[in-house]
Amino acid sequence: MSARRVNRIPASALCLSLGLTLGHATAAPAADLSCNGLLEPGQTMICSGFEPNWALKLECNGSMSSSFIDAFSGDGIQTTPGSVGFATENPWRLETSHPVTGSLAYTPGGCTDESDAVRDFTFTPTGAPGLSEPFYPFCCRIE
Repeated sequence: MSARRVNRIPASALCLSLGLTLGHATAAPAADLSCNGLLEPGQTMICSGFEPNWALKLECNGSMSSSFIDAFSGDGIQTTPGSVGFATENPWRLETSHPVTGSLAYTPGGCTDESDAVRDFTFTPTGAPGLSEPFYPFCCRIE
């Protein structure tokens, strides 16, 4: 009887190879959160404050932009477009050119707005034009 030679692959290499193959074959595509890991292209996030009424609108169109919506001063609602920068992500600490400052946190089902709608993001402002402390957190919605 002749001896047969068996090539043996180390178990660690086999597991790594199998894991990479299976991982590649079964990986689900992730959402393209290209705007600071917060929004997908084409999405808008609106964070509406009340008493006084104002809002911060973040839009993802390849890059992130912002608008300050002022409904508490003047004769009508004024929308001022601007830029936004992020110091951190998740939570997202931001500053706009308006200047609005604060942090956005992902709080799944943890924010109830003034209309009793449950939202997944909470904005805690630290500064906004024409407003003074104390600042209170409020909800954000994605459209």
